[in-house]
Amino acid sequence: MHGLFESLALHKFQSFVSTPNPRSAMNPYQNGSIFRRMPPLAVLMLATTLPTFMFQSAAQEVNAPVRAAEKMDEMLFEYFSIDVAPLVAAFEQQHIVSDPPVLKASYYQKNTNPRIVVPTSCEAYLLEPKQRNNQYEDYRIIGRKPKGQTINGAMYMLRRHPDQSSESVLAKFDFSVDRADEAKTSKTDFHKAKGQYFQTLWSPQYAGSAMFRHLATESMKAAGQEAKAVGPNWPLRRDQGVNSTINLMAGGRAISENLALSNDLDNPDSYLGELVELSKVRGVQVNAIEWKDRLSKKQTELDPLSTLVSEDQYAVFLPSFDLLSEMVSRGSERARPLVHWFEPQSRVTDVMGMYQSQLGLPLNALTRQVGGALVGEVAVTGSDPYFRTGTDIAVLMQSQQPTLLHQAMLTLIKGQSAKYDDVERIEHKMDEHTFTQWVNPSRSFSSCIAITDNAVVVSNSAYQIRRVLQCSSDQVASMHDLDEYKFFRQRYPRNSENQKALVVITDAAIRRWCGPQWRISASRRTRARATIAEITMQHADALVNRTAPGKTEIYRDSQMPNAGVLMLTPDGVYSDEYGSLDFQKPIAEMNLTHATQKEVDLYSNWLRQYERKWRRVFDPIAVEIGLAENELAVDLTIIPLILQSEYAQYRRIVGKARLNRSISDHHPESIASIDIAIDTETPMFNMARMFVQSQLSGIDFDPLGWIDGSVSLYFDHDEAWMKRYESRDRWSFQFSSLAADLPVGIRIPSKDSLSLTAFMVGVRSLQNQYAPNMIRWGTAKHKDYVFVTGSWDARGTLGDEAENPTLYYVTLPDGLTLSGNQQVVERAIDRYIEREKDGKTVDRSKENDKAEPIDVDPARVLRPQMILQTTGLAAEAMSQTNYRSGLWRTNQLAWGNLPILNYLRHRYPDRDPAKVYTQLFGQTLVEPTGGQYAWNAQRSTYESTHHGYHLEPKAGPILEKMFGPTDEIRTTISFQDGGLRATLKVTDNE
Repeated sequence: MHGLFESLALHKFQSFVSTPNPRSAMNPYQNGSIFRRMPPLAVLMLATTLPTFMFQSAAQEVNAPVRAAEKMDEMLFEYFSIDVAPLVAAFEQQHIVSDPPVLKASYYQKNTNPRIVVPTSCEAYLLEPKQRNNQYEDYRIIGRKPKGQTINGAMYMLRRHPDQSSESVLAKFDFSVDRADEAKTSKTDFHKAKGQYFQTLWSPQYAGSAMFRHLATESMKAAGQEAKAVGPNWPLRRDQGVNSTINLMAGGRAISENLALSNDLDNPDSYLGELVELSKVRGVQVNAIEWKDRLSKKQTELDPLSTLVSEDQYAVFLPSFDLLSEMVSRGSERARPLVHWFEPQSRVTDVMGMYQSQLGLPLNALTRQVGGALVGEVAVTGSDPYFRTGTDIAVLMQSQQPTLLHQAMLTLIKGQSAKYDDVERIEHKMDEHTFTQWVNPSRSFSSCIAITDNAVVVSNSAYQIRRVLQCSSDQVASMHDLDEYKFFRQRYPRNSENQKALVVITDAAIRRWCGPQWRISASRRTRARATIAEITMQHADALVNRTAPGKTEIYRDSQMPNAGVLMLTPDGVYSDEYGSLDFQKPIAEMNLTHATQKEVDLYSNWLRQYERKWRRVFDPIAVEIGLAENELAVDLTIIPLILQSEYAQYRRIVGKARLNRSISDHHPESIASIDIAIDTETPMFNMARMFVQSQLSGIDFDPLGWIDGSVSLYFDHDEAWMKRYESRDRWSFQFSSLAADLPVGIRIPSKDSLSLTAFMVGVRSLQNQYAPNMIRWGTAKHKDYVFVTGSWDARGTLGDEAENPTLYYVTLPDGLTLSGNQQVVERAIDRYIEREKDGKTVDRSKENDKAEPIDVDPARVLRPQMILQTTGLAAEAMSQTNYRSGLWRTNQLAWGNLPILNYLRHRYPDRDPAKVYTQLFGQTLVEPTGGQYAWNAQRSTYESTHHGYHLEPKAGPILEKMFGPTDEIRTTISFQDGGLRATLKVTDNE
């Protein structure tokens, strides 16, 4: 059920493990998560120290070929050096090879890293001095070429245009190296230049960073220096635009905040020292919620399979096997627009397919036929959500004919096991139960099956099977008896019409994930993973060329407790204790009982910081997920939110107020809108009230008392404005030229028209007092209704008078509407006329809609406090509004795959580098906006067909079009009980 968790941003659970990519310890920026994260810097620090001592005990036969290769290099190659400053000093028009319009944007001059191009028989890198400079003084091109051979190369770099100093162009400077003595340099300088180059690529923002880490470490060691991750000059900061808004409204950020598993415990020396018994280490001690007080007295129908799920695990309950199949096969497809909206993807991993293959339960026609006929309800559970690195997972299938289903599944799994080598069949006995296991050493195939009560269980872990059987025998407390689970089942009731999945993450599960055993085990898996990745890179040639021998013991770690033995096989490197890059041993199976004092101290420091974020009680999480033919729906509950939540600023605004749809102004022209409840009694508004009263001396009314509990911001589709926007010059465009009549309206409903009138008079009075003569006020009329115009007198500042912005506002009996676009205000008047004609205007002067009583029925749906609605058309328009910065970010995603493609093409010229990357890292490289990666022979580099490469960028799309123009996205947020309830619905209207 990996796709379900991705839709909820639960990929952040794995941020503690630091390596969500199943094939690259230092490359976690990949597919699957609705929302993007990077690994802790501690892992990068660790990787700089591991190779210096953890591989010195490698077997002699492994190092011998390396030394032989070094001697051969000395016989065949010689090193050269070229001063860059004289090479680029004479910059003339003839050096310009490209001048794309996108380079007019100054921000494309941020990344000016030159490229050195030499024949494939050579290597060359730019060695920078300690003090960088624009004249390239003391810069050198350091390279290695075959002895006695003359080579020709080129240096590509961005330079200021000779005639337009504010613009950049791509320039090419040719050079040639023969046997001249002055071209020689030292081997040490060569390795230093090479190491520094690969250090800049040692970053999770680049695909293949584990390979670059290995190359940087190897080269810097040869130069007598220590390697370190430098990373790119363009970090991808969290998006603060519309993507961030939808993420916030969808509730995904609340999950990550509450779990707070992004801080790692890794430290290079944390595994050294005496061992401490973990049972004596304190875990999370924040109180649990008293759920009995929140439960309704009504009868609650519970999931029958909840009796087989341990109380300290997550669970996904589905009403049918057909829904499971539908979610697995179509869930990723339906969720893909959201995943791409939050986090454009450049590397993808088939995690769901991997677990299907591992379990021997591919969702093909046969499985669906058997499941549809014999399986009733389904549940999926496991110990943790670290799907990308390796977790235990169990599929529980209820059946009226369990014996027949068990036999069918046995036959299916046995047949699937025949596709793998070295699979062993083991019969296990546990009390009165027995179960069958098929497993091979690498656990590429690992499947256990058991029958209990009226259910059949299939898992990739014997531990998880035993856990289920213990629940069936009442040896372990099950989720069925938890009050919090009952609360969530009351909120999201079971019935024949509600064919939706329910995900429950219990208090006990989160406590265990935050406990010392789990977090320290995850940290150890990270360190072991870095070791496996490094050794994999050392043997990359043998793995790619399929020349690796059979199982060969290559490394035994005596420094890290229980590190196990590393084996080299034709399919990769794996540890008998920690697994492989494809699938690491699940934490539940590690059974860690002792850790070093340093590990315990690091954990205790983290725990103190984590517990400070909770006021009184701890929180479980539940999510209901629906997948219809044209709709994806998510309903999330978190109780409570942490104190430092990013939602706190919204809570200060909404207070106890809730939205009243009867006073909304939604209309067909609106392609995007946000409604926010307003509680004018909160401290923030009280401060605003006191400020206004101090400025409007002598007033005897509440200046905010007219506000009817909400404010709305909406974006109308205006044909004339859209045409001007689409015809803009993207590179010389300034948004201020379109902001003057932006078709955006703000509406504040009023419950007291007299107070509204007095407020507006006061505002006008303040303006005349503090900024006289700056705004020319006037009036206009539309269908017998007068509205006010306020023209900003900014001649000489914003251009011609006609371009100066104008504010339009109209005060109507039911509210105030403001806009910079006259048509927006006129349409607001038209809608008021229609409401009055239909009798839909409401006198609310005596009503108080600020608070809504909350009873003990969890199923009661309270009115939301925030609503965001947008269409695919609006999403596209809002994204394009800040096109240039969006393009810059998208370009970095597309370019992040290019260095590894170039490197693998150079290293394996007879192989497809994309396929080699998949073989080594288990991922597929994808162009994030739907383009392709193609070889540019003229520039000797791979490039994106949409975005080019960093020295010759293209103005491609900033997002692949995932939404149709008529698609609708709707999110709501409601704060209650100190927690959050959020909904998300994506509807395909095509």
